[in-house]
Parts: sequence; C-alpha cells; structure tokens
Amino acid sequence: MTAKNTSPQRSAAVCLCHVWFGLLLAFGFVCHGAERDRQWTIYLAQDKHLDYNWCGSTTEIELRMAALLAYFLDAAERNEACWNLDGTLWDEVYRRHRGHAGSVRLHDTIRKGRIGYAGNYSTLLWGILDTETAIRTCYGAIPIEKSTGVLARTTLVMENPGMTWGIANILTDCGFDFLGRGIYRLRAESYHHHRDPYPLFWWKASNGKQILVRWDLYQDTKSWGGYAEAHCLAAMAGEKWNAFELQSFGDRNTEEVFRKRKQFIEQTIERYRAYGENYPISSILLLGTGWDNWTQTEDFSAFVRKFNADSDGTVRIVDGRYEDFFVAAEREIRQKNLTIPILEGSFGICWEEWAGHLAGPTADFREAERLLRLAEVSQALETMAGHGDNKSRTLLRHGFAELLKFAEHDFGGTDRQRAALSAGARSSAVTQAMDIGRSLAPKLAVSPSPNAGDFTPEEMTFEWRGGRVVFDPQECGVVSVTSAQGRAWVPHGQSPSLGEFKHTLYRSRAKPDSVLPEPLLAPNELVVHKLAGQRTGRGVQITADFDRSGFRVESTWFFHAANPWIDITYRLKDGWSDDPQTVEFSFPFAIEKPTYRYDAPGAILRAGPKQTGGDDLPGANPQLFAGVTFAAASGGGRTALLITPDSLLLRFGQNTSAIPTKITSMPMMNLTGNDWQFGQGGWNEWTFRYRIVLLDEKFDPVRAVQEAQQFATPPFLQAPGQSPAISGLEALDINFSGGPLLALKVAEDNQRLILRFWNVLNRTVEGSLKHPPRWPEAEICDALERSVKPLDAKDGTIRFSAEPLEILTIALAKDR
Repeated sequence: MTAKNTSPQRSAAVCLCHVWFGLLLAFGFVCHGAERDRQWTIYLAQDKHLDYNWCGSTTEIELRMAALLAYFLDAAERNEACWNLDGTLWDEVYRRHRGHAGSVRLHDTIRKGRIGYAGNYSTLLWGILDTETAIRTCYGAIPIEKSTGVLARTTLVMENPGMTWGIANILTDCGFDFLGRGIYRLRAESYHHHRDPYPLFWWKASNGKQILVRWDLYQDTKSWGGYAEAHCLAAMAGEKWNAFELQSFGDRNTEEVFRKRKQFIEQTIERYRAYGENYPISSILLLGTGWDNWTQTEDFSAFVRKFNADSDGTVRIVDGRYEDFFVAAEREIRQKNLTIPILEGSFGICWEEWAGHLAGPTADFREAERLLRLAEVSQALETMAGHGDNKSRTLLRHGFAELLKFAEHDFGGTDRQRAALSAGARSSAVTQAMDIGRSLAPKLAVSPSPNAGDFTPEEMTFEWRGGRVVFDPQECGVVSVTSAQGRAWVPHGQSPSLGEFKHTLYRSRAKPDSVLPEPLLAPNELVVHKLAGQRTGRGVQITADFDRSGFRVESTWFFHAANPWIDITYRLKDGWSDDPQTVEFSFPFAIEKPTYRYDAPGAILRAGPKQTGGDDLPGANPQLFAGVTFAAASGGGRTALLITPDSLLLRFGQNTSAIPTKITSMPMMNLTGNDWQFGQGGWNEWTFRYRIVLLDEKFDPVRAVQEAQQFATPPFLQAPGQSPAISGLEALDINFSGGPLLALKVAEDNQRLILRFWNVLNRTVEGSLKHPPRWPEAEICDALERSVKPLDAKDGTIRFSAEPLEILTIALAKDR
C-alpha cells in the first residue's frame, strides 16, 4: 500500500540496497571461514502485494487482478514463469471474472506447481478479528486444497508490522507450517527497530505448537525486510510506482540492469551470511517483486535463467513458490539438526489503529460478527434436525466473506477520493454482513424496561451494593467508588474520573519518533445540559447530557443492584473534523501494581514487555493494544474488567502516583496520515458501550469470558456454567469448563457439523456433549476441518480433551 509522495521511503526513485554494508557493521557478527564456502539458493517468489479497496474501486481492482493473473497463468502454462497468490481472494476473484473454466485452469496450474498460494484470505488487520473470524480467514484454502490436492502449508502476514501472539495459535491449529513476513514500518518507526535480529525463527504458540517464520529485519519497504523487498529488481530496470493501471514490460535485462541485479543477489547473500548463527541455512526467500504495481513481465524469470546459466554453481536462483523456500529450509534444518531461535510472545498491533479511523463501521463490523455466529448456530441446529436450508447457508457464507473484505488492511486510499471509495466499500461490506446476520439470527431475550413509576429520584452521591458512589456533575464521571468493606475502587478526587469522555487534538499526525504525536492545549470545557439520577429495584441510573470539544454527548450510567456491574453508554454527535485527534474514555482504578490483560484473536495476553512479565516481544507496540471483548487490570486479589463490544483500541497505564492503574479505550482516531482516511467515513453519530465489572478475586480467564458473555450481543455461543446463547443448543448438553464454545456450523463439505471450543486455561480440560440423533460419528479435526482422529462415543455421550490453551475442533457425521 504505497502512495506516491506519502513517505520518503516510498517515494524514493531508486532502491536502497547499497546500504547493506552499514547494516552488517551494526550487527557486528563474525563470519567463520567455512561460511564462505556455503552454496546458496535464492528463492525468488514472484507475486503482487494485493491492496484491495485502496487503489481504486472494487470493480477496477478486480478487473486488474483477473487480467494480471491470466497473464501469469499463460506464462506458467508455457513453463516460462512461476507466480504466487498472496491470498485466496485471488482464487475467488478469478472464478468470479473467468467462470468455472478459469477456476479449473488456475487450479490445474497450482496442481502442477507453477502457481503457489498463501492459505490466508488476503492481507488483513488480524488484530481486529475475533478468534472464530480469524480462523475463517483461512477457509479459502479449503476449496483450493480439495480441488488441487496441494496442501495449504504456508501463510503470509504482510505489511502491517503488528502480529499478536494468538495468531500463532490460530495458524498452527489450522495446520499451517510456515509463515512469511515482510512489512512497511509506517507507524512503527519509534519501536520496531528493537526487534531481535532473527530473520528465521520458530514462533512457538501458547498452545505449544510451532510455526516456521521467515521475517528479515526491516531495511526499506522495497528492500530487505519490506513487503516488496524483491522490487529492487524492478527498480533497477527503471520501473516506477504505479498502483492504478496494468503495465507490461518485455525483457529488461540489459547488460547494465543484469549487472545491478546480480550485484543485489550478491549483497543479499552477504547480508544473510552476516547473520551468522542466527541464519544457519543456505536458502533465502525474496518476495514482493510486484510491490503495489500491476506489472505484466517475464523478465524476472529471464533474469533467473540468465543468472543460473552464468553461475559457477555456488549460487542458484529458483523461480519458485513461497512454499518451495520453506520446504527447503525445513529439510535443511532437519537433516543438519540446526538450531533455530524459538520465540514465544506477541509482536503487538500497529495498523489495527485504522479501526479508529472508521469507528462507526468498525462497531457494526463487531456486531455483525456476533450476529452471523448466532445465525449460523440456528442454521446448524436446523440441519442437525434434518431441516437444513441451503439458501440460508449460502447467505451466511456470503456474510462471513463480507466481514473479511471489511478487515482488509488498508482502510484509506492513495488520495482523498480513493479513501472515500474505500470507506464506501467497507460500509457496503459490513452492511451486507449486518443485514444477513440480523435477518437470520434468532431474536435474543431483552430485559424489560422499568415503568416510569418505578423510578425514584437519586442524588449524585448514593449507596451501591453496601458501598458508596460519587458522581461528579462537573466532569460527568465517577470520582469515587467504595466497596461494602470500605476499599476504594477509584482513586478519590483524581482526574480523569472513571468513564470520563476525553477529546484530544494534536499538533500533527503521526511522527516517526513516537506512537502518539504531541497534543495541543485546546479548550476542553464541559457544558452540562441535563443531569438526572434515578433508582429502581434493579439499580441506579444516571443520565448526563453535555457538550464538550464540539461534540454533543448523551451518556447513560447504570449501577446494577444484583451484580458488581457499571454499564455506560455514550452517544456522540458531530464534533469530528479532519484535524489530527482522538476520542478516549478513561477508566482509572485504585489497584496497586496492576497486571493488564486483554483478549486478542486466539489468546488472552498480558500487556507489557517479556522482561517485566508481559507477553510483548522486543519491537512490539508499547502504547496501543486491541482487545476483542475485554480488558482487565488485576492486583492485590482484585480485578477490574472492562467489557468493550463496540471498540478495539486500548492503552494501559500512563499512571501517576495518585492513579496507580488506568485502562483507556480509544475508539476514534485519525492519526495515520498516509492513507487520507481522516473524516470517519462521513459519519457524525457514534455509540460506544462499556461494562465495568469489579471483582474481589484474582484474574480468572474463564470468569472474564463469562462476564463478556452477559453484556450486549453474546460474543460466544456458550460460556462455562451459563445457559447457551440461543435456544436449542441446550439439547447438546455441553459440559466444558475450560472456555467458550466458539462455533457450531455446517462443515464446508456440507456433510458434517463442526463444533469449536477454546480452552482459555493453561491446563488440560476434559469435556463432553450429548450425541445428537442421526449423527453417530465424531472426530477431532484441525481448524480447517481436516480429519485428525476419531472420537469414541459411549452411552450417548461424546467425550473429548482440550490441551492447554488449545482451540479444539470436533466434527459430527450423520448416518451413511
């Protein structure tokens, strides 16, 4: 995703490959004499980095995709080039534009090994997905694998510098062995350089499984470590950035160009040689030849042939697939018993902050995820009873596909016009998903609203669950909460108050030396229009309407009598502009020495660096995090949970001595200046809901899941010890104490039913479910529904075991 003139790195006219020597000196590695004798193989994986909905309308982009792929299919069928799909979206688009015959042709070429593919849908913002949707991003590999017989072993997580630890859980549970990475360091300049110098490593998931990762240190977008590192070869032939149209070139290997390209290969080998023991294998992967361009050319393949013809045998280039490199690397590691670094932890988030650039559609996206899941269960239960509806099944699959289109990684565009196109395409996608979800999901029970006569007036200081609450009418936030035992939950009299709305303007957009730029001292006066307190048998409600920073704000606070819950709903109107800014809600707590946690796709993580007890590896974002359903602060035997159904971005800490603990929700921002998505897609009304849960107990991941399940539309189908989210699911009599049921769906083969459980505990948990009539066979599958082993069923009960932190998939098959 490169806009011309939007970054000094991206607008450079020439490749920066010549700076390799300085990097080697910085490493300071000593190369042994034996290293000089190593025979090297360079795997040049030709591809085009796909920016869907960024550099044109959906129609324009898909027409370019189809034409570009058709060109390389022709070349592949002549055995004159190899090419790679950087996601399964290419297969979907080619089938849509070239029909069944085109799909058969593509799959035949994949079968013959001339076209490679990554098993993920596209380049996505993984951190904004819930766990089940993140798994679905890899479902596009299922029909390719079934048609071609070529196993999906490789994935790419590209461009976005962030990658949370749970992705390792998801990819390994999907059966992937390999992960390719290359990034653009936009918005990560201030911290990403701290990454450990491991270009090849085993990423060990919290479930104990490992995936082999190739991720060179970042030199430049169009050089080593960038998502377009091999575009150096094109730049040497004079190719410029052009993301808007197809362009064709013949063989550009003039004597001068060939010399430069050969020199780049030599420099690449020296770079990897300099890693020393951190890179003990003799294979190197170069990808990203196409960059953001739509370039039809076979001159890279011609370069490979000419280079190999001239080589003395010490260096060979393979015009190959992503997977060819990984298979060779894995084989060499095994045969030579090589030691490869093992990393355990999170690389954090980065571009997930774009969710705050389109806060309204993002909130709808999150709601659509939940509704589609509920609708899917209802359809699966009908199928279980013998009344499956193919039309509904097709609709649901379309809805999930639209979710993935929304989550594609570039929320903006190359200019303001294309940013508007992008916002429109995403709004269209989420509208389709929401429409399908709402029409097919069963109606959930709604608590009856009390009658007006049930209310009695209440003061701003009031008794609550044996303790006391003080609501500040000047700041419209809670300044004191004490428990029945007299312990303070909120730092008394400190600013910000609990739940306080805050709007911040900044002097500029993102700067390379910090995650957040310097704030402006702007007027932040609050003008109250309405303030009322009322008490019912269910609890105390406070309504506060006010103006602040140009926003018209309606807020409702409800303090539950039966549970330690404080529900807050904010409705904002107007106030937003193109100026650099954020909207935040502050949640300070009087918890000493807190540990912060949040749930990301595939894992519940501890915020903070590894060396201080967190899960973040060197080079992770130290400021921003993304929580799928909750954030938590715990310490001293107490836990404060924040349930966040509408927003993702979080900050932890930034404390003072008077405020030892603070969770900040940042649902709205526009600080990423590269992509022109400043105006919230034209929205001027937003709703954000929060639930605070105050617990006199240590953090318990199962309890966090249980609490998240009870607020707004349930994010899970069933949580331990609670009733199912929808009627009919109780017939399965599910007994699993380790975590939630994520999915119950009709399998992609339309012959089985799939159940997916998530064990959030760090121990093995046994579970069981009732054997449904007419579905007598049960088996363990991987997350892509491949059979692994049968499950025994005795006395009408299926018993299973989930390993620590495992995502467990079970398939039920009906009578044959």
